[in-house]
Amino acid sequence: MPAVGGHADPSCFKKDMNSDFAFQVATPTGWSVCICNDAMIKEYLNASDEYLSSTAPIQGFFESRFTAPGLFHKIPSSMMSKALTWSRGRARSGDDYFAGFIEEIQHSFDQEINRNLKGDSEWNQFDCYTIASRLVMGPVAKLLAGEECRNSESIDLFCDYTAAMLVGGPYIRRFPELLKPIIARSSDVVKLSNQMQTLFLSLIHRRKEASEEREKAGKQPTDLTDWFWQWSQQQKDYSLNELDIAQLLAANTFGASFNTTVVLVQCLCELATRPKYASIIREEVVKAVQGNNGIWTKEGIDSMKILDSFIKESHRYNCFDHAGTPRVVKQNFRFKNGLHIPKGTVLMTPNAPMLFDERYVKDPFEFDSLRFYDLANSSKAPEMFRYTSTNSHYLQFGDGKHVCPGRFFAADELRLILSYLVFHFEIKLQEPLPENVKIKRHNVPYLGIKVLLKKMER
Repeated sequence: MPAVGGHADPSCFKKDMNSDFAFQVATPTGWSVCICNDAMIKEYLNASDEYLSSTAPIQGFFESRFTAPGLFHKIPSSMMSKALTWSRGRARSGDDYFAGFIEEIQHSFDQEINRNLKGDSEWNQFDCYTIASRLVMGPVAKLLAGEECRNSESIDLFCDYTAAMLVGGPYIRRFPELLKPIIARSSDVVKLSNQMQTLFLSLIHRRKEASEEREKAGKQPTDLTDWFWQWSQQQKDYSLNELDIAQLLAANTFGASFNTTVVLVQCLCELATRPKYASIIREEVVKAVQGNNGIWTKEGIDSMKILDSFIKESHRYNCFDHAGTPRVVKQNFRFKNGLHIPKGTVLMTPNAPMLFDERYVKDPFEFDSLRFYDLANSSKAPEMFRYTSTNSHYLQFGDGKHVCPGRFFAADELRLILSYLVFHFEIKLQEPLPENVKIKRHNVPYLGIKVLLKKMER
């Protein structure tokens, strides 16, 4: 098996006799079953929540009842999907909603990069993960809370909470049930979660009257804080208060930012080590922006098909989840072909092996920035090859009834940040790119990478 450019571990892609059916793996907490058959994958991803839970794996891994109490605990997860669908519709509208995200990206670049430059003609070193997380967090804060979170203290809090979630939940999980509440109370992640809730409570209190007036006037909410407050006032089936909304918004900060940050780090590293592709992408971005009199627009961002292909190829080549789309079996489940799965089992799909399977991907161990661009151009259904598209062989965002509702926002973020960066900066690495870090079934970029940026001369 050929090496994968220092990015992925080919040993995890070994095929076996069960590659078209299923196999089970023993873990310290029970059995996991990997489903490899296309029909079975579709069946379990569309199964009833009564039998297969998509939220239980996240709740269990991060101990969210302590670390993110608004995550799935009172407000149905389907409501976040509806809120994000509303946001996507607003982004496509002719008003200034999407323009606000463009302004946020420009503000984030000014705060995180431009003010730290030594000189326009010099190379400047930045911590890749730090700038990626803070550039991503600006639009996330805008989505959730509007311009009221446009300050370094709020971004600090959002980023600190996200970082604490990665270690806090798994740490609490190591203890017996009896001790978990005690351990949680003294943990940094719970303290930061409480601060996040306080921040969103304050926003709701200050804006409640204005939000109610907008609703009476038939005007659109300004962000998800407004959207959820207005929605909560219309509900008769739920007994909701301001804290419930604040907890939900605080908890979803992590979900809206971490995976996008990881993909952005991957993209930055690929750009820095593949200057040929950086040049091709820059030509596309310059053409789109200059063709609109130097104005950044939603239509211009959507037209960047080469950039979209690059992001998708970076995500494929540096696949984060070797096994994805986990579901916890809540009641004994039987597939149509007769396979019986007992309660308590975790079902997964072989995400990375499919992304490197020659049956589905040509020359899978080669990085090809134009892979999906070329496939789209030769297809009668080009949208099938966009970054946000999903199918049973491409499960980066899941598929079926619980496909990731935030993938369109994540795609917009990534395209905005990367296009803005290549338009204004050259990028390279100071040292060779280190191997990715393997954490159980996850493949994470080395987070200590330093990137060098220099202003483009125009």
